[in-house]
Amino acid sequence: MQYLTILAVVTTLLQNAVPQTIDPTTVDDVTKETWCNNQKASCPLLCLQEGASDVPASNDCTASTLVYSCICDNGLTPNASEYSQTVPFYECTEAATQCVNRCPKTDSACQSQCRTANPCGAQNPTRVNTTTSSTMAATATRGGAAATDASDSSYTGFGDAATTGSSESTNNAQALAIGFGRSWGLAVVFVGISAGFIFML
Repeated sequence: MQYLTILAVVTTLLQNAVPQTIDPTTVDDVTKETWCNNQKASCPLLCLQEGASDVPASNDCTASTLVYSCICDNGLTPNASEYSQTVPFYECTEAATQCVNRCPKTDSACQSQCRTANPCGAQNPTRVNTTTSSTMAATATRGGAAATDASDSSYTGFGDAATTGSSESTNNAQALAIGFGRSWGLAVVFVGISAGFIFML
């Protein structure tokens, strides 16, 4: 008897496992066309992430089969499954949706399992657009003084504006304006309403 229960649980889990791809015929043509258009629009941006230009050597997608090609001009092929707005991402989310639809309506554990067991998109994305503070560790300002550490500096003006000390004075001015408004705001409103009544008489 236990074997039948275990077999039933395993069978249910296997039926609801989300495959990495889907049968393209299960998705309507308009949706597939949108997926392909988004894939083709994403390819140049993905190539930029790979250190190539935004003009890929190959950028194609066939909506009927969901077969796509994204090859950068440096010969690299970005891992499109790590990004949204790509065919692999859409296939993954659609497969999870189809899995949820196969679950009984009242079985939220099954539905949750479809989403959590097969996440879509990058799970541990590579940060390629990072900056280091060591490159700007000591930059000269207009007055000739050097900033001590880029991570401790705050930049509130335009690129060539001196920022030394401006943050503290800006904060003091903002606090003064808020304090003034808090103190006198209600009085100004009261005087205005009173003057309106007197004027109407």
